[in-house]
Amino acid sequence: MTLKDFYAMLDAPLVNARWSWGAVRQAGVAVILRVWEDEVKTRSGREFALVLRHSAASAAPTHGRRERVQHLDRIRGGARCYLVMCEAVDTTARPRRIRRFNSGEVFVGGSVVEQFQGDYWVERLQSVPVDEFTVASRVGGA
Repeated sequence: MTLKDFYAMLDAPLVNARWSWGAVRQAGVAVILRVWEDEVKTRSGREFALVLRHSAASAAPTHGRRERVQHLDRIRGGARCYLVMCEAVDTTARPRRIRRFNSGEVFVGGSVVEQFQGDYWVERLQSVPVDEFTVASRVGGA
């Protein structure tokens, strides 16, 4: 299954399969963000996933970055957040390519926080099996 197909199955089609970093569910009540496994950090016993770098080198106005800012604004405005964990082919490459992604579960995301040198992070909470997640979307949840 491709990432594009996975997002479509979650009722959150990607705007563009090449540059989108996440998507909004059709009902507009949830945002599903793609994040990297190696960019999850633990602070005070809580796990946080990097969702947007602040550094000048990373701040180029790309389509994906602009879309990510909109997604974060939706989350700050009350939309629920979920995370899809991805593994990079090469963690030093820019841009990165996805080796594989976790198609068995998504993670509930907490609020957006600015920390760790001005980058934006989302707390990674409990996992939700994809089967439960897709069922919940059909009955009005998630």
